[in-house]
Amino acid sequence: MLEPLADLERHAAEQADAVAVATPRRNYTFGQLEAAVRAVSARLDTAGVTSGHLVGVDLPAALEWIVDLALMRLGACAVSLRGVAEPHALGLHALITEPGRRSTPSPLVVEVDELWVDGAVARDPDAPAPASWNDDAIVRVILTSGTTGGTPRAAAYSVGALRYRTAEQHVHWTDGRPELTLIGLSTTGGFHAAVACLRHGIAYLALDRIDAETMRFAASQHIRVLCGSPTQVANALHALVAANIGLPALEEVRLAGATPGAGLLRLIADTLGVPVRGVYGSTEGGGISQHWYELDGDRHTVGVPLPGVELEVVDQEWMPVPVGTEGLIRYRTPGLVSGYLVNGRLVPFVGGWFVPGDLGTLAPDGGLTLGGRESELLNIGGVKLDPTSIDDVALAFPGVEDAAAFGMEQVTGLPGVALAVVARASCDLAALDVELRARLPRAHPTALWRVSEIPRTRLGKVMRAKLSEEFERLKL
Repeated sequence: MLEPLADLERHAAEQADAVAVATPRRNYTFGQLEAAVRAVSARLDTAGVTSGHLVGVDLPAALEWIVDLALMRLGACAVSLRGVAEPHALGLHALITEPGRRSTPSPLVVEVDELWVDGAVARDPDAPAPASWNDDAIVRVILTSGTTGGTPRAAAYSVGALRYRTAEQHVHWTDGRPELTLIGLSTTGGFHAAVACLRHGIAYLALDRIDAETMRFAASQHIRVLCGSPTQVANALHALVAANIGLPALEEVRLAGATPGAGLLRLIADTLGVPVRGVYGSTEGGGISQHWYELDGDRHTVGVPLPGVELEVVDQEWMPVPVGTEGLIRYRTPGLVSGYLVNGRLVPFVGGWFVPGDLGTLAPDGGLTLGGRESELLNIGGVKLDPTSIDDVALAFPGVEDAAAFGMEQVTGLPGVALAVVARASCDLAALDVELRARLPRAHPTALWRVSEIPRTRLGKVMRAKLSEEFERLKL
């Protein structure tokens, strides 16, 4: 039996009345969760979902987690479509979604809501026996679009990788303290937060938005850890401040998915007064390193690799470079996904190494410092620029709430740099331009573009290619 199902069965026997899944409007105890998983698996089995099927799931978090566990029981592979506008061709055998939510073509569509689940439990059907899984089987597909928001990729997550990451939860992700993870089940971090709650026998807090109501709910759950991407945590902080809500039990903020700005770290310090831990990793490899941010420290130093992680910095010939020399980062770990699904075929990573596209430098003690992304470097007249260095200067300017630099074409036809800015009405963009020219004489943006929102991936990484495309479209 898969570890999450075994953990659920154990807690349902030992603490049936303890809360397993909590939302602002409804809780499920471990006893109720196990009953729901059994009943839903029986109902899906009757509908035609079976072992080996690839099933798309687009449901609110609490229902999605119930369905995910039911699919594990059936031996079917789930792919979360929450927040994914149009999934690329996956060859789904079935789609499970809310009534009337999606019209994505699929051989089998099952519409699920709370009444559907409750009705399945009320009938108390005989659930099929839990499926047998081998370590090489793909238990979950996780869609990832990378930093630039390019063509989505389908990362194939094996049972062996799941078992490894589950066994190492206390090292790689969470340690059993009451935690609110703002990252959804469609990501590896959100999925493992739910898995970890089953392992530790604590409530998984299933939220679908960030607002005053959900922050009051988080406070009522006495959370000790708040986890999310920098954008998600910033939105949570704004909701807390606007509604005058405190988190008195909070001990830590954990950030993943992108490097935070100095302004966010100051906001966390001023508002919450707790330490901030960063997790460097990827959908494909999970957590690779962890580190504690210092308010005025280097935000790009991400710590030494975690146990079980083999990390190298290499040149274009894939040879390791000397300590202190920048190169391309690659790593491998027992928790690495098996590869990408391409047209229904698994394409593994060469030599078991995953190359995230990040540039970095290793210190003598093995500590890693990030140097931007190879694919994001802007080539301006033969000079390569890291756009994050421009972001950092803009984010430190008074009144700037978010910013992202990107490549654009000037009227002369030559490449240039533009900066998209989310700023308060009082922010003086002319003064920002002066600051950028003074701080970045060879890399200052030649165009400032005030926007309402910076497009980001689900993990908060800037979609710079999308900014470039939209900027060019507006110029026409």
